[in-house]
This record gives sequence, structure tokens and C-alpha cells, in this order.
Amino acid sequence: MEDQWRIAKHDPEWRNLFLETGMKLRESLGDLAVRIDHVGSTSVVGLDAKPIIDIQISVLDFEDVLVYKDKIKAVGFVLREENPDKTKRYFREVPGARRTHIHVRQLGSFSEQMTILFRDYLRGHPEDCLRYAEEKHRLMKLFKNEWPKYVEGKDPIVWNIIQKSHIWSQEVGWKPGRSDL
Repeated sequence: MEDQWRIAKHDPEWRNLFLETGMKLRESLGDLAVRIDHVGSTSVVGLDAKPIIDIQISVLDFEDVLVYKDKIKAVGFVLREENPDKTKRYFREVPGARRTHIHVRQLGSFSEQMTILFRDYLRGHPEDCLRYAEEKHRLMKLFKNEWPKYVEGKDPIVWNIIQKSHIWSQEVGWKPGRSDL
């Protein structure tokens, strides 16, 4: 299996990997998943990224994890109970499978909306994509073997882009488009 703890040039195949997994999730979850979106850096054409697919599933009843947990498990993902982020339920691939992150969030919540806004902003602002990619490359060189430091190191640029995306959203009247699946 490829080394996924690296920053790679954008690969058009990432969209196909999302579609393959997303369709399985859609089939298993049905209407429980109000939205299934390709998010994260692999969802932005031209943006260098760790080759790990991030999928956000938006549900009406986030708190009732038993409603969707087994349906996601049936597709090959395991709930990570130790996730400290209380705005999402975090699922990961079963051991030996291609690295994929599943984020289940409450439909309409701040974290759900912010994730889609961040993606949409980057899709339309190549100069910020380039800045973000350069920072990720720099941090990966510094913290190749220290994942927490790499993630923490991205905070300043991520928050800068979130601030810019917030201003942009007001200027254009942004709202989430249709679900990817």
C-alpha cells in the first residue's frame, strides 16, 4: 500500500476513490445521510494533499450513533470512540484497507457548514490553495515523523483561510451547493 503520510501532487483519481466509497456509503445509509460530500484537500482540484480521502456525512440526528454506526461499519469503517472532537463522529478504515476518514456531522451545524465552506473557498481561490500547499510541504519536511506537530502547525494558515472564506461567503451570499452524492 502506498505511503499516505506524505504530501502528494493532486491526483484526479482521488475523485474516483471518493465516488467509489461514497456510493457504498450512500447505498448502506440511504436517506439517513442527507449529504455525502468529498471534503478535505483531496477534494480541491490542483491542491497538493496527503492522499487520504475525507468524506463528510451529514445526518439529521447526530446524537443517535446507533442508527448509522453499523451501516458505516458494513462498508468497512470503524468508529473511533476516542475522538476528542465532539462536533463529529469519526470513522476510519479497517486495518489493511486504504486510509480514509469518515466524518459524520449534524446537518446545518457550524462544523458541517465550515468544512464545506472551506472546501468551496479553496476551489475558487488558487492563490490560497498554493499558499496552503506550500505550508503543508514545509510542515511535512519539519515534522515528517511527528503527526501532532504537523497538524498543529497548520492551524495559523487554516484559520487565516477560514477568516477569508467567511468574508468571501458574505460577499457572494454563499450557501452549500448540492451534496456530492
